[in-house]
Amino acid sequence: MPVATELFRTPLVSFLYERGWRQNFIWGGFPGLEREFEMAKTYLKPTIGGTIVDASCGSGLFSRLFIKSGLYSLVVALDFSENMLKQCNQYIKQENISDEYAFGHYV
Repeated sequence: MPVATELFRTPLVSFLYERGWRQNFIWGGFPGLEREFEMAKTYLKPTIGGTIVDASCGSGLFSRLFIKSGLYSLVVALDFSENMLKQCNQYIKQENISDEYAFGHYV
């Protein structure tokens, strides 16, 4: 497995991802979380009311936003990293998000 892939499977990176790592995206030219989410909702407009799959969801940052938006009947969060999915689950609990979601291990 490539080192970069294994790095994202470590508990430390899973913990740090939303606590600073993602800031690098903005420095790299990404438009920022709110704008990215608006762009994603526009792209996913045909699926409103249906199921969406957030493949390679990481810590579930966008999965949680999709769930909270109430626009989709089901949001499935998938990731290769078990630790990222554990972090996603912790955030879901911390944010009191309904347990009407699915997450799993992407292989």
